[in-house]
Amino acid sequence: MAEQVAKLKKKQWYPIIAPKQFENAVIGETLVIEPGAMLGKTLSHSLMNLTNDMKRQNISIRFKVVEIEGNNAKTSIIGYEIIPSSVKRFVRRSSEKMDLSFNCETSDNVFLRVKPLIITKNDIKGSVAAKLRNNIVAFLIKTIKKMTYEEFINDLISHKIQAMMRETLTKIYPLKVCEIRYAGIEARDKPQEAKAEAEQQK
Repeated sequence: MAEQVAKLKKKQWYPIIAPKQFENAVIGETLVIEPGAMLGKTLSHSLMNLTNDMKRQNISIRFKVVEIEGNNAKTSIIGYEIIPSSVKRFVRRSSEKMDLSFNCETSDNVFLRVKPLIITKNDIKGSVAAKLRNNIVAFLIKTIKKMTYEEFINDLISHKIQAMMRETLTKIYPLKVCEIRYAGIEARDKPQEAKAEAEQQK
């Protein structure tokens, strides 16, 4: 018990720092004995709080501590997600929801899981629905492969890649919602469904 009390007293609060996309802002603190203990720690933060933009309150950014500099824990972005309660509000009757999931890779070999969310203005079936699904996957695999991970994250946060996706897909059918519900780094031992998807598009 005495040893546990002594260890507790030695612990200190250390700041966790966001990457440059968010101007190295402090996004949290953690209580540890030494700064090195923060490596690998993960935390989520609302994009609204990071950007002071109320319109981004439904988006969560996930960070991971990857480096210790002095007493600061520096992070990188490992995930982007629209919170589930917001996704449910998107769906209405007389529309088609396409909630897809696949793996792909950036130009600097970062392996990702991407989950686009498409909702059409009306209910659609058959060949039009199939064409939309195929084009969503093909467009994102091709586009992301041309980008570094940092470029992809920047365009995702700024909503640029979603706008590009909408512009491409509305040529097939009018859309009500065109979003990326989730994007995050995955381990290499995950099944590479994206390769199979890409082969189908050839």
